[in-house]
Amino acid sequence: MRNAESCHRSDCSRPVVVTFRAEALCLDHFCARCYEFLDGIDRRQLLNQAAPGSAVEHVLIADECARRALDICMSATNLNNLERARLLDILLWCGDISSTHRPKNVRAEFKDAQTPYEKPVLKRNVKSTRTVPF
Repeated sequence: MRNAESCHRSDCSRPVVVTFRAEALCLDHFCARCYEFLDGIDRRQLLNQAAPGSAVEHVLIADECARRALDICMSATNLNNLERARLLDILLWCGDISSTHRPKNVRAEFKDAQTPYEKPVLKRNVKSTRTVPF
């Protein structure tokens, strides 16, 4: 019998760590689900099969993946290195998708707003060596 706090995927009794796309999932199933969505978005983008207006949906899915990954990272759950690496990979992949679907004019505004790095110039204050009598 399934516990109310266990993963909603069949035959999984691991505890729920997050709700993603209206599904309560354990960490492994959350990562697998994110990878399914992100891989599908990448494939459609590479094949130029994205329907008009789907870019907004892609960004929303990537945003939800990233937010849930951050929720897991910030929770009190003890994560091992592999789990942290998977969540970081999901977060970075979501960032890539969001940046490629950003409108062109917004990207141009950010490029114009950046100023080139200028090395700081140290200025010395030359004080007079004149002594003042008391």
